[in-house]
Amino acid sequence: MSAGAAEFSASFDRFLAETRTGSYTPRGETANVALGTRVRIVRNLAGMPFALRASPEQRREIFQKIFAAVPAVPALRDAFVFEVDKLSEMQRDFLAERHFSPSDSREAGSAIVIARSRELSLRINAYFGHVIVQAFASAGSGDAFAAARETERLLAGQLDFAFSEKYGFLLARPDFAGTALVMMEVLHLPALAIDGQLDKIRRALEAVGLQLRGSYGKEDATACVYQISNDFTLGASETETADVVRRWAAKIRERELDARERLLSRERLELFDRISRAYGVLRHAVTLEHEESADLLALLRLGCDFGCFSGNDRARFDELLSETGRAHILCRAEFRRKNCDKKRENLLRARLFRETLSTVRPPALPDLR
Repeated sequence: MSAGAAEFSASFDRFLAETRTGSYTPRGETANVALGTRVRIVRNLAGMPFALRASPEQRREIFQKIFAAVPAVPALRDAFVFEVDKLSEMQRDFLAERHFSPSDSREAGSAIVIARSRELSLRINAYFGHVIVQAFASAGSGDAFAAARETERLLAGQLDFAFSEKYGFLLARPDFAGTALVMMEVLHLPALAIDGQLDKIRRALEAVGLQLRGSYGKEDATACVYQISNDFTLGASETETADVVRRWAAKIRERELDARERLLSRERLELFDRISRAYGVLRHAVTLEHEESADLLALLRLGCDFGCFSGNDRARFDELLSETGRAHILCRAEFRRKNCDKKRENLLRARLFRETLSTVRPPALPDLR
């Protein structure tokens, strides 16, 4: 660490203790589908080899240069800083579940800088670049696009980024040169998943240079949470990229709302039965696998939009979405100095659901005669 490291905390236990709220706390009229926006901007230092080709000495030099520039960003002046190779696999997985870093990133000289707000972070010596700026804003609560661009601007005032007049900002992946900005709109799409429409939507997005993936960048989604993002950055401005992603996200939100109306009219009895059964299992189960609980939790969140639960219950469901991930359960247990094998993980997950849902009334169902 550089001389300014005293301003930062590298205590993972402290980070864990202070990270209690869910990843998604959407607000406003779009919160039934739109969860938030995540923006990443990738940059490389001029005159240095890409991170994948850099020697350990060069990676350390890159780290020191970028770390010295961090105090130029006000939101990061009291940030958490973690050197990735000093984190356990479980801790890396925890950060991956919070979307701060891929769990397989562990090279020496790599680091993660996380703002106290958890809405801004940097990855240093990452797979795709020397520094990745990431900003997140839940729906109705902020502008991740503006926050990421402002952070990049402040860092650019301290660092010399690799740039070509012909190709824009230079990356190890040529298709992500240019602006090197990735915009992701995070959506909850249970009705489209139930209705079997997602493959059709995925093909339509691919035709305009976008992609639909699970919220962790994989094709399969956890709890029906998906992200729409641009599939390339060369040849489009930052504003153009953001506009097209937002525009298509709005279209898909409308498709999701239409699908919900179709489900209500076509499978009303079966739908409310599934929501009620999901509540019963999560409220009373003794042991729960993550995949099962996530699928059932998606139904509870859908139930909020059908009047089965109160508006305040959605925030509880969103927090459970984050807190019941495998790494979250294991890290919380380790924090309390408790051993946790697979069996105990499932027991602890079920207990967390029982305790949280004890404050949630059973679903209020309409007259289904």
